[in-house]
Amino acid sequence: MESKIAPIASHAEGGSFVSRIVNTSAVVERLPVGVLVCGLTPGKAIEILFINKFARDIFTTDTNLVAPCPIEALWGSGENYILSGQVQETFRSQRRSNFEWSVRHGAVERYLSSQLIPLKDHTGMVYQVICTVEDQTAEKLAERNLLHHAFHDALTGLPNRVLFRNKLEEAVSRPMGDDKEIGCAVLIVNIDRFQQINDSFGHSAGDRFLVAMAATLRRCIRSTDTLARFSGDEFAILVGKCRDLEEVNLVSGRIHEAMELPYDLDGNEVFTSVSIGVATTLSSSTHPEDLIRDADFAMHRAKAAGKARTEIYQRDSHQRVRSQFHLETELRRAVERDDLELYYQPIVDLKTSQIHGFEALTRWHHKERGFVSPAEFIPLAEETGVIVALGRWATRTACAQIRTWMDAYGTEKVMPINVNVSGIQFARDDVAAMVEASLEEYQVPGEWLRIELTESAIMANPVRISESLSRLRRLGVKVALDDFGTGYSSLNYIHQFPIDVIKIDRSFINQLQFDNEPYKILSMIGLLAKSLGLEVVAEGLEDIDHIQMLADLDFNFAQGFYFSKPMPASDVGNLISGRLPWLK
Repeated sequence: MESKIAPIASHAEGGSFVSRIVNTSAVVERLPVGVLVCGLTPGKAIEILFINKFARDIFTTDTNLVAPCPIEALWGSGENYILSGQVQETFRSQRRSNFEWSVRHGAVERYLSSQLIPLKDHTGMVYQVICTVEDQTAEKLAERNLLHHAFHDALTGLPNRVLFRNKLEEAVSRPMGDDKEIGCAVLIVNIDRFQQINDSFGHSAGDRFLVAMAATLRRCIRSTDTLARFSGDEFAILVGKCRDLEEVNLVSGRIHEAMELPYDLDGNEVFTSVSIGVATTLSSSTHPEDLIRDADFAMHRAKAAGKARTEIYQRDSHQRVRSQFHLETELRRAVERDDLELYYQPIVDLKTSQIHGFEALTRWHHKERGFVSPAEFIPLAEETGVIVALGRWATRTACAQIRTWMDAYGTEKVMPINVNVSGIQFARDDVAAMVEASLEEYQVPGEWLRIELTESAIMANPVRISESLSRLRRLGVKVALDDFGTGYSSLNYIHQFPIDVIKIDRSFINQLQFDNEPYKILSMIGLLAKSLGLEVVAEGLEDIDHIQMLADLDFNFAQGFYFSKPMPASDVGNLISGRLPWLK
């Protein structure tokens, strides 16, 4: 049977109109879009006057369907009120419209886009509505797939950081009931020693392990909680509603317990553990990024404390770390801007009470904080690597000071300066080349500079340090072993390495009494040093009795508050010129 669109009235020029019957089958049947022509029955029910092949395929319409027919015949079974409602509205409003909708046939759902075009007669009344139907199922599924990948981890299928943050934002914005003391919590879970799995079994095995880990973590959380994967070996859990920390501890406890069981990885039993950091809206804040950041901070504290444990975020601990971070930034600037200062503590000859040399000590007078203790900024400098720039600055400044004294008092009055060099600087810097450049810059003989290093510095890299010390020796620079006697290998180092001076740690001096254990140890050290031709300097002298005991033990040199505290360069001139306060 040939389908026809019902007569369409069109106005002609001069106010007359002509009615034409247009046979559309040949054209419309070939269109790559569904076309329906809808009309109204005398009872105002919607009926289909025409349907093309594309539309029949979309609706999987019975091939025996004959137009005109009720619109409900399109569905076969069930009802779809969207299309009929939109068509009814077009007849009523007499306006074009666009809308998106879907139809389902069994398990298959098609996503459609339609445009409704009202056709009017010469009186201006709508007598038919043309409905176009475009199948956008492929585009919608592709869009859904893109959205899924945008919000989910490709390996495990878990939510990623973006989706996790969205869910966390919803959780913290929900009003809490009276019984909700901490609202929600974030757990950052990091696999301990995951890199060893990749190195031992390969990255593909590591990926399979991560998939298995995701499945394990799912079993450890509640159905209302959210599990996400942030990065390679880091997962996140959102405990959306919890009354107290005990509920959070139950979750982390189940995870640690699950880690006690081995994983089968390509026939190999693999045991691992996790470090967990927890932040709650009680201990942290209600901002999603802050919660994630604080949980991550707590996780790293768990790592630092020995792994395989859970740490709860504490605001005080984080404040200390932030303060250290700012202090590091300011220390870097202080080194760059030459805002530090070297103080000098005299090393005194115990037999003559004359100055034998000075130890250079870095001092930092912060514009806002005031005096910053070396015990605070030196370890920070070593941890962050700033110690390399700091060591270079101290060496150059000491050489510049020697040059100043040489010019002011003559070479006969100049005293050598000891500069402390960190083991980290020996590891990262060419110390010998750096010292040589500083000596050359200020035209200072190497005999006026001494390098102090500790036993721990030597232990860190003995081969590299031995070579550097030998080069320093060739420059005329003497080497002092600081904190002598506090380690296990001090005696071994003084014959293995080019050491010229040993400095006795203040812990021996503080305990010194006649004929006690420290006294006997110092007696042996004095004899050993004398037989090896080494200078011995006792540090931390504050008591006249200790000075007399050291003199009796035939010690040559000492430094400490009894003689002088470290002082700025401007005050050292009096000492060099011979005015020694400890002789009064």
